[in-house]
Amino acid sequence: MAVQRQAQAFYLSSELQTTPTAPFTISATSALDLLLDSFYVNCTIETPDRIGLIEAMTISGQSLLASDKGFPLVGFVSSNNYAVEGINALGLTIATNQVFSITCDHAFSTPLATTNPFGFSISTEPTDVVVSPNESGSLLNYVFGLGRVVVPALGSATLEAVSLRDDVFLGRLIMDCDNSNKGLIQITSIKVDGIELLSAQTPTNAPTLIHQFLGDSNDKNGLQLNYVVKQNSRVSITVKNVDPLLNISAVAGIYCKAI
Repeated sequence: MAVQRQAQAFYLSSELQTTPTAPFTISATSALDLLLDSFYVNCTIETPDRIGLIEAMTISGQSLLASDKGFPLVGFVSSNNYAVEGINALGLTIATNQVFSITCDHAFSTPLATTNPFGFSISTEPTDVVVSPNESGSLLNYVFGLGRVVVPALGSATLEAVSLRDDVFLGRLIMDCDNSNKGLIQITSIKVDGIELLSAQTPTNAPTLIHQFLGDSNDKNGLQLNYVVKQNSRVSITVKNVDPLLNISAVAGIYCKAI
């Protein structure tokens, strides 16, 4: 027997950004009370642009970023494995006429235009119970961005961010870089408040390739940091570039879990 769905409770989508401006902010306004599920960005031909960042994400003015750095756009592309695993589920409610918005800092290599738009969509369900953002507790800790860094040729650089809240539960790590040869970027350290999380005796001598942390990685369990941080805690990832000529940009972020 078919189930009749309530009208206007399928997808909540934003207006489209069609001009090459950076940064830019786009938003979506709900027509009724909704439960927000998976969040996606839609960037048509621009999915190879791997280093864009979402610098702000808010629901009714309340930030969903748990750190002081931006989160990789690539973490929200619908073709990655998070769509299957439910990692990108918001789990928040939004009331009628409330606004969900993001700010993106990225100037795409193929400029945004009417024929190359950018937008976001959130899968939704109708709900009879709406919890305000101020009462949503740890659900507001949606993602922990580590921003972007330029790694010099044959050099190292560190992605680092500071927690803005207490009791932020760090979950799955995502990384990417702007070179098609992902083997050029190696992770030599992942630290929380100075504590090394990589298990090798000397991670600099036994680095982890960035392949493990890409959006299409099938490792569902090993990428979970499962570490709780407090306000002002520092999370850092040190990366090495083995290319002798090219500077390579890398991005990183961590999906949070509710406590």
